[in-house]
Order: sequence, then structure tokens, then C-alpha cells
Amino acid sequence: MAVPPQLQLGEISPELRRLVDYYIGLEIERVENYGSEQSYFDGEWERVSKDFHVLFEKSAASSYINDPNSLRRSIAYLCDNERIGPVFDCVEFFAGHKFCSEELKIDLADAFVSARAAYRIVDGQIIAIGTAEQGDAFLGAIASAEAYGADAARAHLIAAGAALRASDWSGSVRESIHAVESMARTLEPGAKTLQPALDSLARRGHLHSSLSRAFGALYGYTSDEKGIRHALVLEDKAQVDEADALFMLGACASFVSYLIARAR
Repeated sequence: MAVPPQLQLGEISPELRRLVDYYIGLEIERVENYGSEQSYFDGEWERVSKDFHVLFEKSAASSYINDPNSLRRSIAYLCDNERIGPVFDCVEFFAGHKFCSEELKIDLADAFVSARAAYRIVDGQIIAIGTAEQGDAFLGAIASAEAYGADAARAHLIAAGAALRASDWSGSVRESIHAVESMARTLEPGAKTLQPALDSLARRGHLHSSLSRAFGALYGYTSDEKGIRHALVLEDKAQVDEADALFMLGACASFVSYLIARAR
């Protein structure tokens, strides 16, 4: 099972590389001028292209050539071949430059959302929205569930990760909490829902009562928020977003692993 892209820190997908190259290319098309022999930049974008040459590529100002096609090739090569660091530095250069259009800045920000990257652009800077620890917890819970024979919990975790990858936030939250519910009911077969299973585990000393109450409260949230624990209806959608789904996947994966460890 692959880690959802939102948790794949240190990686940049081919889709995000493609979108970055595409949107910067669109901006170049919008601003380039056409002379009798070749195209060129003027005004603000001549400054942008010169800044890219001198400040980003660390080249001498005397070697600068006002050539949109040369800039296109540089961007394309960088997006296709460089590691994540230089590509993100390039994105931040354009996202933060005062002479780049708001359209380009919005397009670049949307590219990270569309590619479901583990990062977002905020105020011209790229920030992480997931953590490596969340990714490790997710994979660890799947491995623990498989080793313990908790097939239902494992299946729900995988479904939660797939829903997160597909930007189905409420579906991911629903599958995450179902993973815990399945694990608790595996340990307490007589319980029909999560809370009685948690209460029973607490009474038997397998679960601290404070943890039981805390996770019961999260379970209550998924019950109260319309459409999470059950199939969505078009007129009554759950008010959850990517941050909610990321948190619930990490929390539920960790709790599944915890329940298995306590059972052992």
C-alpha cells in the first residue's frame, strides 16, 4: 500500500513537475513580445527573466540574453530533471516575485492542490501539510493489522488512504474511524459500536479510561458531522477538509496500532 501523496514528504510527483512547467510556460506566453526575428521580454518581465538568470541561476549579468525560449528550456529542464529542492526553489522564486502576475501565483498554488502534494504555497513559501511521522504511523498500522489478522481494520485504513489520495475528505475520515471501530470490535466481539468496545477494554485494563473518553469524543464528532460515518447525500454534505482528513488518518492509524499493542 502506497502512502497517500499528502504524506510523501521529500518527494515531488511527475504530475506536480508537469503542472509547474505548464503554468510558468503559460505566464511566459502571456508576457512575451514578438519582434521581426525573435520574441523578447520588456518591462517588468524583462526584470523577472534577468533576476532568474542572476539571482536564481547564479549567472553573471553580462551573460543575460533576453530570450523567452531560452527561459522556457531552462524551466522545462529543471522541472524534468532536478531534485525536489531546486524545483521548489524555482516555484518560490516565481510565486514570490513582485512582478509575476497574480494569475501565475494562483495557478502555482492550485498545482500543489491538484497534484495532492504533501506541500502547499502560503505567502509565496512552500510549507508541508503532512509529516513523515504520519506516513510512518499509517504504514505501521497497516503492517500491524496484517500481522494481527485484523483484516477489516487493515482494509479500512487502506480505503482511508485511497480516499485521501482522491481528495474525498469525508470518505477518508469515515474509513479512518471505521478502522478503529473494526479493531475495537475485533478485540471485543460482543460490542456493536466503538464506544462500548472502548469501555469494555478500559474496564479490563487494556485501555486507559482517559484515552477511551478521548477517542469516544472523536467518534462522536464523526457521528454528529452530517455524512461522515454514513454515505453522503447530495444535499447534506459533511463539512470536513483536507486538514481534518490528514489528522484523522494519522490519529486513527496510531490508535489501531495502540489497540493491537495493548491486546498483545
